Amino acid sequence: MTDDRELDATSWGDYYRHTLGRELRPPFVRAMHVLREAGITPAQAVEVGFGDGEETLALLADGWRVLAIDASPQAAEVLGPRVPAEIADRLEIRSTPAEETVLPRFDLLYVGYTLPFLGAEAFGRFWAHALDRANPGGYLAVNFFGPHDTWADRPNMQFHERAKVERLVEGLDVVVLDETEEDGPSFLGPKHWHLFEVIARKPSEQG
Repeated sequence: MTDDRELDATSWGDYYRHTLGRELRPPFVRAMHVLREAGITPAQAVEVGFGDGEETLALLADGWRVLAIDASPQAAEVLGPRVPAEIADRLEIRSTPAEETVLPRFDLLYVGYTLPFLGAEAFGRFWAHALDRANPGGYLAVNFFGPHDTWADRPNMQFHERAKVERLVEGLDVVVLDETEEDGPSFLGPKHWHLFEVIARKPSEQG
């Protein structure tokens, strides 16, 4: 997902088409490895901010049912024709803001680089809802931006110190909490990235 203050509505489709065929994002690959190592059987997944759809397609190919959410209708226009007919019944696409979407009970939530673009109220509402809708034993694989990120002075974006990230995942079994800072490319040009990668599991209910 990109920042709609920088890309107008006519540019979203072009951006997504430009990124078609890219490699799967490393945090997603790592999350899938964690789930396979844990012996998780593919069931219901949710991807928020699916963009060009590469990760959604990978989930479908792995056997998951997927709810793919992106506020941009252009994302759905790019992804829809790419879904093989024989697995299309396992995909639902919603062109709605994340914070306005009622999530199904899920076993995996993947959100790559989208949560920072939610306003404070929208972020809080979505995060609380996601924690509630995760099945016991379900996983959340997400990214947060840190305060040293180039974009940290932008209003209406969310940047978290490590202590805040740790508070956000309190009550979950944290499998990965990695912090990285590096210079690299972005859809707006070179920038300094300050990222947190989180993979966490909702504890199973005790009978």
